[in-house]
Amino acid sequence: MREYLAEVPDVEKDVKLDKKELALATTLVEQMVTSFADVDTVDHYHEALRKLIDSKIKGKKVAEFEKEEELPRLDIMTALKKSLQASSRKPMVKAEPAAKKKAALTLVKAKPAAAKKRKVG
Repeated sequence: MREYLAEVPDVEKDVKLDKKELALATTLVEQMVTSFADVDTVDHYHEALRKLIDSKIKGKKVAEFEKEEELPRLDIMTALKKSLQASSRKPMVKAEPAAKKKAALTLVKAKPAAAKKRKVG
């Protein structure tokens, strides 16, 4: 492995290599290696386009796609209003302001807090 480090520029040459990490990296690279023959290199788009052009030249009818029907779109407020109308719950109503409450009657009057006197000394 150290002989490969000599070929890589800007890499320290005296690097400590962990044997387990090196084995893991080697195994990973070996598993990911594929040959060029295994890779799908066929251009399917151009192949299908060529078939379509050839069939048009021969006068064959080419399949046409139907246009999709566009569904009407609702804005969110309309949908919300419909949802509220369909529900059985009553809509929320603003609460009325509460009337001023009368002071509670007490039998004993509260004593005012006694002022603390400071000693001057």
